[in-house]
Amino acid sequence: MKFTSTVALLLSSTTNAFHTPQYTKTIHTTTTTSSSTKLNAFPSIDNAQEVIDSLSNTIQTFGPTIASDLSNSLYLTTIEQLTTAITNELLPTLLSSPWHTSVIGIFSLGAALNAFINSPDDYSEAPFEPGTNTYSPELASEFYSKRPGMVIKRILRLSTLTFGFNTGILFDWLVLGKLFKDEEYTALRNNEPRRAKEALVLCEQLGPTFIKLGQAVSIRTDLIPELYALELRQLQDAV
Repeated sequence: MKFTSTVALLLSSTTNAFHTPQYTKTIHTTTTTSSSTKLNAFPSIDNAQEVIDSLSNTIQTFGPTIASDLSNSLYLTTIEQLTTAITNELLPTLLSSPWHTSVIGIFSLGAALNAFINSPDDYSEAPFEPGTNTYSPELASEFYSKRPGMVIKRILRLSTLTFGFNTGILFDWLVLGKLFKDEEYTALRNNEPRRAKEALVLCEQLGPTFIKLGQAVSIRTDLIPELYALELRQLQDAV
């Protein structure tokens, strides 16, 4: 009941905050089974009448008060009004609960981490000039030792891209194979066609080093399963 009350308060306060007297387009609803909904705000959408009818019926399940608030107070006009509504109404309501605060913190941390991982690197001062004979391990080591943030970002990017692939293989091999004593590793073999295609996509996403690695192992069926080798051979001339 407390959760339901919180949802009702959240919806009511948010929609009331969006109200502005300058915008006169209104969604009219009735509570009878034969009600019809008039839509004036979206004249360019052909099936808008059906969408609003469905939305109105769904809202009714939350109670007539919330339905009335939503139908009479849902107005969005300017960025300033939206910002004011979020600052004065929505955020205080969310932050009043520790559970809401924790969820907001988790999502904010995830967004910040994702932005950090995908931010471009600064190679304006590359350790060596482009070319086939200019690479120097010593200069590369010195360059990256002074830029730990760049190294951490690369490790995190590699981890996030390959996490699902590596976890799936470990689960099939360690849990379904070793733990359940499946000496044939049936699940691991059955998933090889799909994972071989995933390995090809990952090599292309992870960059030139992994492309070269994929090219090298694509002819080594003594090291990797044949299905993986067949897929990775596309890196030879289709990259």
